[in-house]
Amino acid sequence: RRPRTAVGGGLQAGMAVASGEALALNISHDFGKQNFALLELDEELLGTILESGMTIKGEAGDEAVLCTATKTYVMRLAESSNTHYLLPGAVGPEATKHSEIIASVNTYNELKPTVPRVVKLRGLLHKRTYDGLDTASADGGDTHAAKRLTTDALRAAVQCSDAELHAALNATHAVELRGEWRMLGIGYRHNITESIIKLVEEHGWPLDGVPVATVLARVAEDSPDLPGAAVLHCLSYLCAQPLGPADAEAVDATCALELRQMAIFHAENMLREQPLWQTEDFLEGWAAVAPEGLDLSLRMLGGIAIEVELEVEGQTQPAKHVQWLPSARLPASISERLESLIKVKAAWKLEEITSYLDELLEVVIDQSKEQILIQYARQMK
Repeated sequence: RRPRTAVGGGLQAGMAVASGEALALNISHDFGKQNFALLELDEELLGTILESGMTIKGEAGDEAVLCTATKTYVMRLAESSNTHYLLPGAVGPEATKHSEIIASVNTYNELKPTVPRVVKLRGLLHKRTYDGLDTASADGGDTHAAKRLTTDALRAAVQCSDAELHAALNATHAVELRGEWRMLGIGYRHNITESIIKLVEEHGWPLDGVPVATVLARVAEDSPDLPGAAVLHCLSYLCAQPLGPADAEAVDATCALELRQMAIFHAENMLREQPLWQTEDFLEGWAAVAPEGLDLSLRMLGGIAIEVELEVEGQTQPAKHVQWLPSARLPASISERLESLIKVKAAWKLEEITSYLDELLEVVIDQSKEQILIQYARQMK
């Protein structure tokens, strides 16, 4: 039987009794027939839960988390040195005369803030990649036979709050098409983004005042088969502030394109066409296509590309190269991903390697990144 959760004033888990005063407690005939779980909450979190509710998420093998509308907390079971007797509606010694103890509890759940656990989301979306066609998914199966990733389905599957879920969907380049979430394929997304940038350049719009509705209308005229949600997402990816449906409908809405995002987009395009470059050639080519006025650095490409030293024919010393290595294409477990990364490059700086591990370290809240890396490095020796 699933235990009930005691939250707020409905069940009083303890009460003050004057020293030396006897307190008569009535035991219910149904004592012990219901199971309860206690949560230890501060006043702020209690108020949030009473106002907007909560959801407890987790499948077999998962650590349970509690989600409010905006945050996620890991639940850790703790033992109490005192037994808690639960009396529905009883507040104060006088109220116990008219109430009965229905259960006793010796444990309670502590809540610790944790990052959203969205690694599973990428795996689900990868099977539902959208490249402009609905007849085949990323793994070659029939999309209609695959499970539809509706908002409710993702809420149930992913351990995070609604606000964190929508942020993760945006970060993984997912859009809602005909009631289900689909991740835009990288080539498909880049083609749309390139069309947007060309439009901005052709019309000479200032980068801090790009007309949203006009861009969407022009792209629709040139490519009527492109979903408006996909075009809006790609435009939003380039902007300093995220865009929503309201911006698409507002006639006078404008957005500011972010130079850094445009530069990263151009770098990814170069690496998609040629996955390995000598560093000097890459930086020179990148500077030629990136927006002016921006100091380019390979640090901007964390989780996208790395710098490696490779032997070059005719040279006595290894030469530095930039290699395309998108994190989305690496294994989803910490040990397997580290093994893959070490095969590509034997020595890593902490800043370099954590950009590929941050999303996987989300479930570890009691150890530092350094402790986890040392642990797994020892296992691989």
